Amino acid sequence: MTERETTSAASPAGPPQSYATQCGKVWLTVSSLWRPIAASDKVIDAELEVNWDLDCPPNVGIPDTIKVFTADPAHNSSVQPQLIVTLAAHPEGYYRTNISVGRPSLPGGWDANGGATLPGPHCLKHHAALYIDNVILTSACLQIWPTWMYDLRRQLGRLPIGSLMIPGTHNSGCYKHGDLTRRDAFQRYLLTQDRDVWTQLVHGIRYLDIRIGHYPPIPHNITNIDDLTNHAGRFWVNHDVIRINPLLAIIKDVRNFLDVARGEVVIMDFHRFPVGFEGRPSRHRRLVSILHREFGGLILKPSRGVDGLGPTLNDIWNSGRRLIICYGDKLTVNEYEWLWPSLTQAWGNQQTPDGLFEYLNSVLMGPRKTRNTLNPLWAIMAEMTPRPLDIIFNPSGGLRQMADAINKNLSVLFQNEWWKHTNIVATDFFLGNNLIDVSIQSNIKKSNIAQWRL
Repeated sequence: MTERETTSAASPAGPPQSYATQCGKVWLTVSSLWRPIAASDKVIDAELEVNWDLDCPPNVGIPDTIKVFTADPAHNSSVQPQLIVTLAAHPEGYYRTNISVGRPSLPGGWDANGGATLPGPHCLKHHAALYIDNVILTSACLQIWPTWMYDLRRQLGRLPIGSLMIPGTHNSGCYKHGDLTRRDAFQRYLLTQDRDVWTQLVHGIRYLDIRIGHYPPIPHNITNIDDLTNHAGRFWVNHDVIRINPLLAIIKDVRNFLDVARGEVVIMDFHRFPVGFEGRPSRHRRLVSILHREFGGLILKPSRGVDGLGPTLNDIWNSGRRLIICYGDKLTVNEYEWLWPSLTQAWGNQQTPDGLFEYLNSVLMGPRKTRNTLNPLWAIMAEMTPRPLDIIFNPSGGLRQMADAINKNLSVLFQNEWWKHTNIVATDFFLGNNLIDVSIQSNIKKSNIAQWRL
């Protein structure tokens, strides 16, 4: 079975996927950058990006154009392109458009306000098609895949969770609801994501990186007496020492997603506790009691599984428990049998794209690094890190620019080689890369390899 046939078999009823053809691949991403609007507090952001990776054999002609549409051109011959990109003019394989995606409704009933939800991948309105002499070679859409794990259960069920490639987000709770404004955009070193946790999960993210701070309660954020008496309103998702969003919002999104996406496995990594926890074990206990109250019967107990790679997806589904909670405080983990030990994060602390890519290559392609032997999961943190002086003296920079500098390259790097050695990969502004799709296709390949070995 060819790679193209493998993809089609995995989702026979789904939209056209960004699969490899004999000549390459096309995919759509969303820029993390923004542009000001004159005399307005509003900004233009979430602009569409077109990406391609060509690898044509000598006897095959080279594709010449990519066209962007607001409907699938393969099923709607009358739709006219919004944009035509001449590939020869862009040898880097990337083009940022001025087409704003915005924050559209999620297809298939997956808007956060509830309703019937349909499994499988679903296209948003934007499509891109790769052409040679005005003939379509392949096409792709900007899409969500809210149920990819269970959709692919026949292929992926035998794989241990520690062997899967799992797409994740870094500082997952550091986002802003609603449209971006100039004021929000200038929080350039605080916000790391453009979508809330519900939307991240619906797109296909399965690993959430969370840092928690403890603060006195803010009365207007307490919606009922239980929040006050159980101290839930005091816990916030932080970016380092700055609080960003109430933890309750993230808990609600994860719980709602697990309730409707009944085969999906989610990893919540409570990695650090930068404010209010030092020397206060009772606050860890309060936080853990809230997690148990909200998720109880969904929490999977730790297991190293076969060969130390954790339980298989089949094992997890058979248990009926699909939430893994990793916790970065050893004393607390020792008190609760259902908490997973701290998860190793491979973090390069790099300030340039070349430095980050060199570090990631050394981790993924070099000798295996020491990891927490008590936890079969580990994460590559594929984002750059600003220095303290950058925050003070680089007013035109920020995390959006850092993400933009690397996201467009991560997709190709992981889909070519790095996927073989990756477990979790977490990024900033995840819509700026194609790692959800790369992870799904990589897991299908891992399943084929495992089956061949059997």
